[in-house]
Parts: sequence; C-alpha cells; structure tokens
Amino acid sequence: MTTPDAPVEGLRDRRRRETSIEICSAALDLFEQKGVHGTTVDEIAARAGVSPRTFFRLAGTKEDAVFIDDGRFADALSGIGEVGDDIRALLAALREVFARELRLLDADVRARERYLRVRRLIAHEPALLGAAVRREVTSSDRFVPEIADRIGLSALDVRTALGVAGLEMRTTLDEWARRYDAGEEGPL
Repeated sequence: MTTPDAPVEGLRDRRRRETSIEICSAALDLFEQKGVHGTTVDEIAARAGVSPRTFFRLAGTKEDAVFIDDGRFADALSGIGEVGDDIRALLAALREVFARELRLLDADVRARERYLRVRRLIAHEPALLGAAVRREVTSSDRFVPEIADRIGLSALDVRTALGVAGLEMRTTLDEWARRYDAGEEGPL
C-alpha cells in the first residue's frame, strides 16, 4: 500500500527502470565473462534486448551500465532534515541515511546480488573504479549545494561530511564483497 506522500510509479517509469536493470544485468554478465575492455556496447545492448540508442540513453557508457541502482543513495540524501549548523549532526544524519539504505538494499535480494557483483568487479576492473569515482563526484556536485542551502552549513562542511560518510559506506560494501569472496556470506 502506498502512502499519500509516496510518488506513484507510472508504467513508463517502471518500464524504464526494468530496462535499465536488464542493461545492468547484461553488462555484469559480459564483464564477468570477458572483462570491461573485452566487451562492447553493442554486445551489452544485444544481450539486454535493446538498441544501442536505448542503451546510450539509459546507461551512457558501458562502465556506467553497472551502476544503475546507485541513484538510490543519492535520492535518499534528499531526506536529510534540519541538523542545524553542526557538522557532527550532519555526519550522524548521513550515516543514518546510508545505514537505512544499506538495510533496504540487504532486504532486496535482486538489488543486493547486483551490488555484490558490481563491488566484486570494481576490485578487479580499474575502469569500473574510475567510473564509480566519477559518478560519485558528479552526484556530489549536484546535491551538495542544495543540502548546504537547506540545512545552513557551508558547501565545504557538507562535502566533508558526505566524503567521510561515503567512505564508510564504500568500505562497508567493499568489505562485504571481500568477505563473500572469502566464503563468509552474511548480511550486508
């Protein structure tokens, strides 16, 4: 049941999300088989059952194709409420948002499996690590000023707190993948 404030996803948005996930899955399959450099956009598009034009519209680059779900964390940051002018309170709020999103991710079996595959590939594919860093910087550039204006802290304070919380989140995801590879499966 949706709440009155929850946006209702339309058919077009749902299909776009499903197609994006199909592209992500195809890219993951091919990257695991052939590596990033050995895979072409045309191969990913064909495996996903979409045209190269649709691929570029939804994914941008072959490296970006595996980061389909990354928006969940950026979108969650819009929920940061008033924290006053205290950077420690902002850091605590960011940690809370990331912890909540990690719990939600852990509860979604399909999304959790995609994230695990991506984190494992990042450890072995420098092109994916570079794409992940670029996406994070671009995303931060987009929402840091908005958060800073809304909560009354400087953009530098927000960027610093976000950097610390983001590092903690990335470390958590990387450690999760490392433990999984070592046979220590467990909750995220």
